[in-house]
Amino acid sequence: MQEISEKLENPIKNITIPDGFKVFHGFDDEILVQSWKNLYNKGANYNLSYEWCRIWFKHFGKKQKLYIITLWKNNELKLLAPFYVRGGRLTLIGTKPDLYDEFNILYEKLENINELIDYIQHNKLDVNFRYVNSESEFGKTIVKRFSQRGIRQVSHVLETKPVAIKNTFNFKRKQKDDNVRCKNNAVKLYGEGLKYEYSAARKKEYVEEFIKFHKARWGGGLFDKKPKIADFLQDLVLNTDFAVLSRLSLEKSDKTVAYHFGFIDSAKKFWSSMPTYDINYKQISPGKVLLYDLISHVFSENVDKFDFGRGSEPYKNWFCNYEEVLFNITTFQTKKNIMKIRNFINKILR
Repeated sequence: MQEISEKLENPIKNITIPDGFKVFHGFDDEILVQSWKNLYNKGANYNLSYEWCRIWFKHFGKKQKLYIITLWKNNELKLLAPFYVRGGRLTLIGTKPDLYDEFNILYEKLENINELIDYIQHNKLDVNFRYVNSESEFGKTIVKRFSQRGIRQVSHVLETKPVAIKNTFNFKRKQKDDNVRCKNNAVKLYGEGLKYEYSAARKKEYVEEFIKFHKARWGGGLFDKKPKIADFLQDLVLNTDFAVLSRLSLEKSDKTVAYHFGFIDSAKKFWSSMPTYDINYKQISPGKVLLYDLISHVFSENVDKFDFGRGSEPYKNWFCNYEEVLFNITTFQTKKNIMKIRNFINKILR
């Protein structure tokens, strides 16, 4: 299994950043890149990494303006909010298309979140906080602050996110028996057993096969509706060390029967993104077998949480032992704007 980096690189010397907030409009500033990576390596969601944000913006943000808010103290980066401007509102990189699972920012201390909110208010900035985890430190802080300070905002629950937590998770007897049955059926039907790989070789042909399986399974699906996502996924698999393409194959012929795409972040969490399988092998439920082996594998390593990502599909709920609620808060600096939204919502409800 890929190791989560614990080593922080040395800060860049001979460059002084004044204390306070500084906004960056690009990815290329040397001290930003190094400091961003150092702060991420202390523990954060995969979509807050420098590499993930840069690759997403490369494929989907060419016509947008970056607005990366940073907070510096004693020449050290204490907070980073990777935003871009969309429709006059600050939006987290990874939104539209929504390819991240939970809104958060990089920060060292709880007080840094409050400082960011003060900065947003002082500069009369509107923000779309989308997919905020109601149980996260960040989520609890912004709800408390927004209700206390009377920031004009519209909020609502979006969906749930199933998770499996290591210290309370155990496979049920039915799950264990079903996994054995599927593997035995592979031998009976195809004359060979199944081989599991946590991280398959980083080959372009594997990514292409993954996309082919997904299209066949869903009649084109996501990759036909938004073709750029295929290039984005390939870029992640081939050029980062935190994107994980797991593979299940027949052990003798090496024919692929299923793939699972996910991320391992710097906070000891595995994030499930997209599973798929060859529909010609559906009799042995290869997607379920791969997920069983994957969960078993990551929990045997230094991982505390298996996050199934947004949505409550049945296969997720078969394995998860907890659900987290995600919500959205959209802020409005002027009463005129929020009244337009409220009138629009009331009109629909009528």
